[in-house]
Amino acid sequence: MISSVKERDMKALADYQDSLMRNPRLRFIFFELTDKCNLKCLHCGSNCDLKNYTFLTLDAVKNTLQSIARECDPCEVMVCLTGGEPMLHPQLSETIALARKIGFPVGITTNGTLIDDVNAKKLSQSGINTVAVSVDGTKEIHDRFRCSPGSFNKAMNGIMALKQNGIEPQVMTVASKVNLHDLPALGSFLQSKDIYSWRITNIDPIGRAQINNDLLLSTEEIHELLSFIRNMRYSQDVNMEVTYGCSHFLTYDYEREVRDFYFQCGAGILVGSVMANGDIGACLDIERRKDLVQGNIYKDDFMTIWNNRFEVFRVNRAENSRQCAGCVYKSVCRGDSAHTWDYELDEPRYCFAGGEKLLC
Repeated sequence: MISSVKERDMKALADYQDSLMRNPRLRFIFFELTDKCNLKCLHCGSNCDLKNYTFLTLDAVKNTLQSIARECDPCEVMVCLTGGEPMLHPQLSETIALARKIGFPVGITTNGTLIDDVNAKKLSQSGINTVAVSVDGTKEIHDRFRCSPGSFNKAMNGIMALKQNGIEPQVMTVASKVNLHDLPALGSFLQSKDIYSWRITNIDPIGRAQINNDLLLSTEEIHELLSFIRNMRYSQDVNMEVTYGCSHFLTYDYEREVRDFYFQCGAGILVGSVMANGDIGACLDIERRKDLVQGNIYKDDFMTIWNNRFEVFRVNRAENSRQCAGCVYKSVCRGDSAHTWDYELDEPRYCFAGGEKLLC
């Protein structure tokens, strides 16, 4: 009975996605402020490191936000600042303050290692709405995953500095073979630090994880992860929000049980992005192919591109894929996430419903 209700709801959502493809509604705009990062994490989707040096200019961000504000209510579009490591951007506080002045809510995703009391105070004074800090295990495991001894302590110091300056950060964790069995200990630790929200997702076959593919979880391990999240969500002993990330169709066994919403890939219909070099795209995790770049904000108006391009993302990817042809979930999964789609072979690189052979 529950599965039939979920199927009904997700088919209705699929119909809504069809309407969004005809009339997209921008709800999230991601800015990759820089491709520079002070860490070199094993799972990084964009291969960022300290040798990179590209920074979006404040004027470029301003022009993009003004373009959006001319056609959209800024209150309804979340500005998400990421990287690389956004704390390395020399005008981060000014960027946040600019977006807030126009009327956009603003959040950042950071590894937390560069946040001290001074920077936390600047973030608070800039009007930031949300901060997400990546913590991928207890001390030893996190440091190994992030390839940086001491990064766990620095991240936790950053979290405490944020809390002391009136910002309640969400902790984000990427689950892999390295840390899967460390999650219960990490969860207990985060609760002891009064973390209000813990967002967990599994490592995907993108970026460095395609090289370090021994980190990818098997189907059995994905089930273990999702069961862990579901048990945490329904436990009376857990005093923080625990949720799975937005990626991936999880079949009716887990949809709406490990997060508060059904799967829906918003890339190009709800989500737009600007890369560190100014390129306009959908989700920042999508592979950086020339045919997937829609324009560049240093020469194009963002909303003109949004309204007239993105054709490659405004389709049901499963419709013409031989891999998806016989799948019973094709009408609701729709090819799963755009960032794990193989645009060369026209098939998913990741498919929870399809079994282990598609997880690597």
